[in-house]
Amino acid sequence: MNEKKWYKIKDEEKLMTPGLVVYPERIKKNIQSMIQLSGDASRLFPHVKTHKMKEIVRLQQDYGIQSFKCANLGEVQMLIDCEVKHILLAIQPTEEKALRFLELQKQFPQIFFSTLVDNQDSLNLFSVLSKERKQKMNLWIDVNNGMNRTGIVPEAAENLYWLLDADSALRFLGFHVYDGHIRPTDLQERIEKCHADFDPVEILVDRIEQKGGVVHDIITGGSPSFYPHALRKKSKLSPGTTLLWDLNYQKIWEETPFVHAAVLVTRLISKPYADTMCFDLGHKAVASEMPLPRVKILGLEGAIHERQSEEHLVVRHENADQFKVGELFYALPYHICPTVAKYQKAYTVIKGQLKSFWEIEARDYQTGQLL
Repeated sequence: MNEKKWYKIKDEEKLMTPGLVVYPERIKKNIQSMIQLSGDASRLFPHVKTHKMKEIVRLQQDYGIQSFKCANLGEVQMLIDCEVKHILLAIQPTEEKALRFLELQKQFPQIFFSTLVDNQDSLNLFSVLSKERKQKMNLWIDVNNGMNRTGIVPEAAENLYWLLDADSALRFLGFHVYDGHIRPTDLQERIEKCHADFDPVEILVDRIEQKGGVVHDIITGGSPSFYPHALRKKSKLSPGTTLLWDLNYQKIWEETPFVHAAVLVTRLISKPYADTMCFDLGHKAVASEMPLPRVKILGLEGAIHERQSEEHLVVRHENADQFKVGELFYALPYHICPTVAKYQKAYTVIKGQLKSFWEIEARDYQTGQLL
C-alpha cells in the first residue's frame, strides 16, 4: 500500500457512507510515540473521550498503560469493562454523579477510582457522601492555570488543599492541571508558554511542602502541551487526541510524531452545477462547532467548502467534472473527538483490508445509570 495513500481501502464498494474508519496499526504507532515521549508507560493517563472504544483502551493496555481519564459515566463503565487499574473521572461530579461513582467504587474494589474537586462546597458534599457510605473518596484538586473553564486558581488552591488533607473521609492524590489554552504553533514558544503558565503551580506546591504538606503527583496537560510537560519528569501526562490525531492539532504541532489514524468515508451524491459537488457528509456526521471547512477531502485539495446542512456538504472544485456521482472519497476531520461521538461503530482497516467493526460503546451518557 502506497504510504501516501495509507487510508485507501481495497473493497470500497462494501462501505456505507458516511462512515468512520480507524486504522489499528497506526493507532499502535501513536501509542508507541506516546510512550517514547513520556519515557515510561506508567506516566500516562490517556483520556478516552477522543475514541470511546474498548479496543483502543485494550491496545494501550497491551503496551502497559493502565491508568485512564474519562469525562462521563458512560466512559467510566467502558473502562470498568476493560478492567483497567485506575479510572479518573476528569470532571467534577455533581451529587447524582458522585453517588453513582461511589457505588461503582464499592462494586468494583479491584479498580482505583478518583475524581476532581475545585471548590469548598463540592468538597463538603463529597465529605458528607463519603461519611454516609463509609467510603473514602479519592480526589485530585483541579487547578486553573489559564484555561479558565474549570479549576481553582493556584493562589486559592492552598486553602482547599489543607481542608481536603484534614478530612478523614477524603484522600488527596495530587493536582490536576489541564492547559488546553496553550496552542502556539512554534514549538519553542509553546514550551515557554507551558512552563510560564505552570510556574504558579510549582509555587503552590512549594508553599504546601514548606508547611509540611505532601504533593505526590500532578497530572498535566492534554495533547498540544503533551511534549512540553513530558520534559517535566515528575508530571503525569494525559493526552487523548494523540490516539487518532486530527487536523486542528496537526496545525498546532507540525513536527509531531503522531499520525492520522482515523478518516471519514463519504460519497459524491450529486453534481448540481459543473463545478459543484455535494457529499453525504452533513453536520450529523462530522464535528460542526467550527467554521467551514470542517474536513479536508483527500484528493480535492483546494476545494471551496460552501455550505453544510444536516446530511449534505456542498463544495466547489475546478476539477469537479472529473468525478462521477457515487465515487468514494476520504476525509480528515479537523476535530476528531466530537466526530467519533456521532457514530455507533467504526470500520477497521489493516493493510487496506476491511476487518471487523469496533463498537463506540461510551457514547451513552446514561450507561450504568441507577434505576
